[in-house]
Amino acid sequence: MGNALVLNKDFKIVMSNSMVKGKQDVLTLWQHKIFRLLISQIKPSDKGLETYTCKITDLAEYLGMKPKSMYGDINELTDKLMQAFIKINIGGKEHRENWLKINLISSCSCNNGILTIRLNDDVKPFVLQQKGFYTQYEIGSILNFKSVYAIRLYEILLSDFKASFFSRNRHKFEYSIERLRQLMGCEDKLLKFSQFKEKCIGKAIFEINNSDTSEFTLTAKYNKNGRAVEGVSFILLGKSECFLPCDDYYNIIKTSTEWNESWDEPDAPI
Repeated sequence: MGNALVLNKDFKIVMSNSMVKGKQDVLTLWQHKIFRLLISQIKPSDKGLETYTCKITDLAEYLGMKPKSMYGDINELTDKLMQAFIKINIGGKEHRENWLKINLISSCSCNNGILTIRLNDDVKPFVLQQKGFYTQYEIGSILNFKSVYAIRLYEILLSDFKASFFSRNRHKFEYSIERLRQLMGCEDKLLKFSQFKEKCIGKAIFEINNSDTSEFTLTAKYNKNGRAVEGVSFILLGKSECFLPCDDYYNIIKTSTEWNESWDEPDAPI
């Protein structure tokens, strides 16, 4: 047995920035949310990881899934969770070829409608008693997102914001297209920039900006060299006092992307 999962949307997810910036493209939307739900159970005083149990019907309701669908998909979903890993850079910006791969889940079982699941102990250094550069937010902030891209961009920009507390440009973050593709899991998909812009960046911005639970809204400015787009500048405008708009915010046309039904692929891996 294990501890009962507490399905509280106010619980906080705390991860090291190195995990946030890790390569996570093998995870589907539901796997991202379940992994973060497990992290949200960790208390600041915890020194180890626990095993958790939950009724599948309760988990489905919490995640916004249909219970019947969850029962049918739980075997395949947990198979993929057991196989899933995050690739974390351990060499810094100068040595991105140095990395660590860790599996996320060490064990998982289903018995009479009860799911029992445990995080892999290799995850501990990245989620327990974090100090220095880490990212923290309420799990409720991401539960209504319908795409992995929204979760990933939201976390990435939060980690940037909280790591740049003393920077004059702490509301503006620039990424090369190559680096952004790596972080969003689009190195070998959406290869045309127009596709990447619409179905990844535009889709994520739309969801974040239209969410009642996100901590900020944002705009994007595409940086060109001639006709080629080489990078993206994200400008954040927060919903709390810690986010104050930078001068650039008002000089950028707000991204306005209408929802496209083709985006609605809730369990498609990125």
